[in-house]
Amino acid sequence: MNEVKVLVEGIHKMEEDGKMQIGSTVTLIKGEKNIIVDTGSFLDKDKIISELDKERLNVEDIDLVILTHLHLDHTVNTFLFKNAEILYRLRGGDFVGLKGFPKEGKIKRFNLIEEEISKGVSILLTPGHSEDMIAVVVETSEGKVIIAGDAIDSQEMSSENEQPTLFWNLEEFNKSRKKILELADYIIPGHGGIFKV
Repeated sequence: MNEVKVLVEGIHKMEEDGKMQIGSTVTLIKGEKNIIVDTGSFLDKDKIISELDKERLNVEDIDLVILTHLHLDHTVNTFLFKNAEILYRLRGGDFVGLKGFPKEGKIKRFNLIEEEISKGVSILLTPGHSEDMIAVVVETSEGKVIIAGDAIDSQEMSSENEQPTLFWNLEEFNKSRKKILELADYIIPGHGGIFKV
């Protein structure tokens, strides 16, 4: 059965100097494959490595990286995982995803919905925050964990009374949030720790 662990709890906080401290939550899925979902900010590099070490893993042991969307705060440390294949979605186009092969310098179309990711791991299309937004659904012994990225960026944003300040399409955002809330037993938001629904 899959295990899910938050390696880095993301942050999204305005500082007094007018700059925002920002970095995504970085999540490890241990199962048939070792998977990282989102890779955080520059400041997270050493913590990712040390947290993997606590799990008796190193960056070379990661088989797959899934990027919930292509905003910088979710993608910076992707370079660490040289042996991993990279799954992501581009905005627009007539296909549902891409798989990157960094060691080969290649990519190919990959249907994120129909093709197998790993046993008990699937992708949910969740546009709204951005057009390319996806979430990762993980079957665990404690129920479904959805790694939501910025489809639900914080526990507060799980309330349908809250509205985002940054979005591509508000109607799509609200549909995606509702879909996640209906499916999940637990949610890992784009910038925060896991919580029970």
